[in-house]
Amino acid sequence: MRLLRAVPALTLALAAAKVTPAAAQGAVECPVDVYTPNQLAQAGLMIGRAVAAGETAEAQKPLKDAMKFLQDEKKIASNLVGAGYQKAQIYILWLHQQGIGETMTVEQLNAKGTKGQVIDLVQEASDALKAVEALSPACAAETAQWRGAKPFIDRINKAYTFLGSDAIDSASYWTGRAALLNPTSPFVYNAQAQIALKRGDIPTMLAALRSAIAEAAKDTSMAETMKQMQFQLASTTKDQSMLDGPNKLAMRKEAIETFTTLLRASPGTTDGAYAFSSIAEIIQVTQDSVAAKELLAPMVADPTPYNDLTLQLAADVARMFNRTDDAKAMYRGALAKNPNIRDANYFLAYLYYESKEPDKMMPLTDKLLEVDPSNGDNYLMRAYAYQLMVTAEKDAKKKADLVKLQDEFAGKEAVLSTQHKLTINRFERKAEGGVLGGVIENLGKLPKAFTLTMHFLDAAGTVLETKTVEVASVKPGERGTFEFTATKPGIVAYKYDALK
Repeated sequence: MRLLRAVPALTLALAAAKVTPAAAQGAVECPVDVYTPNQLAQAGLMIGRAVAAGETAEAQKPLKDAMKFLQDEKKIASNLVGAGYQKAQIYILWLHQQGIGETMTVEQLNAKGTKGQVIDLVQEASDALKAVEALSPACAAETAQWRGAKPFIDRINKAYTFLGSDAIDSASYWTGRAALLNPTSPFVYNAQAQIALKRGDIPTMLAALRSAIAEAAKDTSMAETMKQMQFQLASTTKDQSMLDGPNKLAMRKEAIETFTTLLRASPGTTDGAYAFSSIAEIIQVTQDSVAAKELLAPMVADPTPYNDLTLQLAADVARMFNRTDDAKAMYRGALAKNPNIRDANYFLAYLYYESKEPDKMMPLTDKLLEVDPSNGDNYLMRAYAYQLMVTAEKDAKKKADLVKLQDEFAGKEAVLSTQHKLTINRFERKAEGGVLGGVIENLGKLPKAFTLTMHFLDAAGTVLETKTVEVASVKPGERGTFEFTATKPGIVAYKYDALK
């Protein structure tokens, strides 16, 4: 079974950062002095007024006044870092103002310079903040609020908007502008990754995505965003591992490790099931029995955290690698959480048949006949259980009774083999409902139409929704298809009324 996962587009969920004037910041954590000389103290007072005024026109005069206090190079020479920090704040606060673009002239800023000289506000802010951060790494905590403020949010949001419309050059431009303000933001790295992906540059995409994940891991509020990026990293490296190339083995290793991290982080969710399914696909293609053993070991030790779908997938992998005991444990674990899984009942019954345990087959075949009554394979499985009992029974009368039961169910399979066979080949569970599809094979000698009534169940076996479809006349030896779309939340299994 292979699962499909709809990976949502990464969204930028940032609130406009609130900035505070430098004068309010502690000198112990960040040794930038914004109090001396007096010009810096005066500038700080003006910056505070501008912050209080927000994006209104009232902020512009104190910003100009603040910059004026920082123009006398001789007076501020004793504290160039503090002055640079305040200039960075002024540039960023200008970028908050409505109608202000990326640049201003020195006259508009109230700064010294050649008449008409244009100042790149983003670049100047970036350079000034870099200088502060170079003085002491501890200052990064202080500069971060300025780097991540509204000007950054505006620019990175523009980048994502252009990405969404495939305007790659524009997206690249605005990502670059955002990166000047906040170069280590996971949103910047992710934007760079998506741009590289759209340009077909997979190595650059993967490098940027790894950086995005590393940065997102530092912020617990970004857990969901990080998960989305991890899924993209894992899926991309998985795809790359299927191609011939020098990095094939490294890509495979990274894909398995990343998907495993996702699986262990949310074992009881559909995301966990998808992660397991992806690992299983790699292992099956490569026939890596060692990787299969490592993947299954913690699940066999404690299947409790995993959901029924993941346990069923694990059982399928174990069965493929002839790990029969592991497969039995996983199927039992899946059925403990969802007793109506058709395939888990069927394959566990078959494993018990192989190990000659007919008593354990019986309740499983009961369930098969309840949920999948128009599939002859299920009657045959019941006949196999009786066959084992016949072989083991010593009492002649009891043996004869068992032979009758064996023949009865083998006969039912034989009758069905002359009428029809229903096979469900798709069951996709969704948060709201699910999609189920399959085929009905006409095994009779005349064309026939079929009416199929499907009941959708929750984990306790309660019917949540019932739907009926008509399968148009099917010629002998041919198949008719059907599909149901259910809408009720909580659907995890199904059963149907036997065809007539």
